[in-house]
Amino acid sequence: MHSPKISIVIATYNSSHLLSYAIQSIINSSFHDWELIVVGDCCTDDTGAVVKGFNDDRISFFNLEKNSGQQAKPNNIGISKAKGEYLAFLNQDDLFFPDHLEKCIYEMKESKADFLIIPGIKILPPGPNGFDPNQIKTDISSVHPDGKFSTNVFSVASTWFLKRSVTEKIGQWEMEKDLYYTPSQEWIFRAFQKGIKFNFPSRVGVMIILSGERKNSYKKKFSPEHEYFSPRLNDPELKAQMLEQAAIFGYKKFQEHLFFQPKVLVKRVMGLPLDFILKKLNIHPSSYRFKKRWKKKGKLIEKVRKDTGLSST
Repeated sequence: MHSPKISIVIATYNSSHLLSYAIQSIINSSFHDWELIVVGDCCTDDTGAVVKGFNDDRISFFNLEKNSGQQAKPNNIGISKAKGEYLAFLNQDDLFFPDHLEKCIYEMKESKADFLIIPGIKILPPGPNGFDPNQIKTDISSVHPDGKFSTNVFSVASTWFLKRSVTEKIGQWEMEKDLYYTPSQEWIFRAFQKGIKFNFPSRVGVMIILSGERKNSYKKKFSPEHEYFSPRLNDPELKAQMLEQAAIFGYKKFQEHLFFQPKVLVKRVMGLPLDFILKKLNIHPSSYRFKKRWKKKGKLIEKVRKDTGLSST
């Protein structure tokens, strides 16, 4: 039986209108030897029918009998069913650029790494008047400075590409209720702790459209952002425009911190020694800070669920 080169896992919940765009971005990839494992967190909408509608033998769908409330359990199920040499995750609201997977294969071989983190173009939430193609604001996500793993960088799971074999060394994703911060960042920090070899390519491979940053996103069944960007992922001019916008946004953010919010900059610099000590103790700095802020495990995820229109678990 043929084993695919890449296994891609999508955890999803009642967002078939977003999922269809994510799946289409994989189908449009220049690399074709993959399997897609879609795991529903007890979906009750038409997710199953949408997946089946692609009529592609490379795509399988599994729906959990009980809702777990976030991505950890569906991702663990996806990993357990994966057969590929390599593993990638794609959040249900994100999109792969067409050449992303092909370049990942090349970069893994060239770098001899176990785990890649490839930056993504992050589409910032629109203003109060809604999405306007002429008013798009972007940022760059998952950039680790100096080619070294940094706990100060939130690395979206869609930007990861790794050898499937290393998941045995890393272990399963922890459940949200057992953590002060996000399971994805705990999992990747654990990989770093266990000596997994990382590499950080200098390119963008993913378009990130975070539902968690969009108020009541789970109550909406249409996304003008996905509708606009999905058919344009292969447009080099669009990518150049998005990178230009991200550069401008990043510089403005730096200037703001430097001249108008110096306390933020000083606070970050002063926190570096503590970060160093925490990492030596195998404690993620974000876990320490969120514990001080939220006091209780799972509170961060509860807030995200509330903001996006999901009920608490």
